[in-house]
Amino acid sequence: MKKIILTMFFMSILAFSKDFWELSNFSVNVNETTSSGKSKAYTMVYKGGTLKVTINSPSVNKGEVYTYSGSQKTIYYPSLKQTVTQNVDSDEANFLNIINMLKSINGKNTVTKGDNKFVFSDSKLVSIETKEYTASFSGYTSSGGNTYPKTVRISENGKTKITFNLSNFK
Repeated sequence: MKKIILTMFFMSILAFSKDFWELSNFSVNVNETTSSGKSKAYTMVYKGGTLKVTINSPSVNKGEVYTYSGSQKTIYYPSLKQTVTQNVDSDEANFLNIINMLKSINGKNTVTKGDNKFVFSDSKLVSIETKEYTASFSGYTSSGGNTYPKTVRISENGKTKITFNLSNFK
């Protein structure tokens, strides 16, 4: 389930708005809180099709780096001074497919692509609905001429599982 939630979040981060997901580079600070009260802070950097996530807290995970590129994922564990490369699993592959679907959306109208529904209101993406989860976007703000949500919520069966607060978008 953790991989699915992480995958949904990556998908939602790249789906801020039509203008945003067309960007080839960005960075954003993320504060993540789960329904059980656990929290995590990290920085996401997307550059030319590669997504890099650097963990800032909790301290036990501080400095871990997750890099997604193509069908490969590389994880660096600083406490072990070890790097592991793995194939992207099926949940993460689904995420990559959704990114490709987002890039193919023309206009800012609600549309269904495959089993995923991209819901727009007032030209802003307000949710992505899949068979298992819904990613909801709220509190839109602008930075550097791009609009992005300040809050992303991932819910399952109407219950919020995880909330992401976004800041310092560049």
